[in-house]
Amino acid sequence: MQHETTPPFRFRTPPGWPTPSAEWVELHQAAEPAPGWSPAPGIPPAPVDWRFWAPVPRSFRGFVPAAARRLRVAQWIGLVVALLALAAVSVVAALGGLAVVGLLPLVAGIAVLVVCSARAGELADRTAASIRDDAAVWRRTEVPARARAAFPELDQDAAVAAWESAAWGMPTVRPFAVAADAAPERSPLRHRTRTVVAVTAGAAALLLVVGATTAVDPVVRALQSNGQTLAYGLQDTAPDGSVPDDSGPDDDAPDQDAPDAGDQAPWTSDDGTVTASFIGDDETWQATCGAIDFADGCWAWQIDSECDGPARVTVGFSATEGGDDVRTDSRTVVLTSGRPLVLTEQGSEEWGGIRDVTCSTAPEHAVALTRSPLDSDAEDADGSWPDGCVDYGCAGWEVTPEASCDSATVQFSVDEEVATLPGPHDLVVATALRAGEPVDVWAGGAWLPDDDATISQVTCG
Repeated sequence: MQHETTPPFRFRTPPGWPTPSAEWVELHQAAEPAPGWSPAPGIPPAPVDWRFWAPVPRSFRGFVPAAARRLRVAQWIGLVVALLALAAVSVVAALGGLAVVGLLPLVAGIAVLVVCSARAGELADRTAASIRDDAAVWRRTEVPARARAAFPELDQDAAVAAWESAAWGMPTVRPFAVAADAAPERSPLRHRTRTVVAVTAGAAALLLVVGATTAVDPVVRALQSNGQTLAYGLQDTAPDGSVPDDSGPDDDAPDQDAPDAGDQAPWTSDDGTVTASFIGDDETWQATCGAIDFADGCWAWQIDSECDGPARVTVGFSATEGGDDVRTDSRTVVLTSGRPLVLTEQGSEEWGGIRDVTCSTAPEHAVALTRSPLDSDAEDADGSWPDGCVDYGCAGWEVTPEASCDSATVQFSVDEEVATLPGPHDLVVATALRAGEPVDVWAGGAWLPDDDATISQVTCG
């Protein structure tokens, strides 16, 4: 062992032990005492698994081979590549690109980081074992030489005993007993290197999980939006326990987007007590029209009124802006002051708008029917869940009318707040009824029928 200004290891004195001299520490570098050994009678042995030596980083690095420096550089390169790949994956995923491609450099960087960390730990352990072995060889000749120089009047054995006593600051000490199993794996760095490798591997695993989740999430969302996974939150059942049909939407179905109303201004009654606003934002539209199984598109308006009771709402549709109506629909609804009502109408025309809302109109005849909530048994449903149920939920009922109605008006009371709509609010949908034939009706923006939403009335017209 070569003389150094500062030895590569410092001695960690166990509780109750005297502190040995710097000369003794220099000559016993990394030597593990035998189990149960203590410097003198009356001094307790060191605690089990006591770490006697700790590295002095600056001095220890002088003993490590040049390969360790190359490993440290490779570690930094792997870390930088992994972090850059993670940042690229996050940005590409946020922009809707194919972020999965970025997983390759992320995995490569993490692999380099972990492998180099493990190799650096092994190299540090071997270096520590080499320092210990060199010190043992040097100690066999250096201790007697120093003892004779310090105590020339004594014979060699007495001089060595006197030198050991001086080293521990006690009149009588035991000869130092080296552990017989001081193999390389028992190096003073074993705990430190294992901890470093474990922390590095844990951080690398976290980076990989974050990167993989970020990269795969857009793919999962795309599959969900295409109907390949219709369950809420990647479950096989909806939150209300029902099992939706996993057949997915028809590829020929129209785009599920809110129609563009341009600069359509709200409709206001002459007395200013009723206002009807076109719903054009996708979230509110999906929470209302999205829960309707339609083939020709859907329109939605929010009606706010200061009157209470039945009202007649007339909607007109035209082929051009400002053109004559090619179709009009009139429906009887129940308005409540301070509570918005959303009216939905199916239609494929280019333009549509509220033509009139008249309060205090006598209600139409209610449709007699039986109803059954669609809450747990998929056999009760005659079709798949509408797309809008995935994000905003929908409460469903199977209704069987006693009489037919080509365009029945179904009004729901929805307790839940959804998108821009407060809770509670009303929702009106239209559906065809055939006497004695069951049909499903859905209220968007709710999960549990007869709990989060109820059927207020069903009228013909």
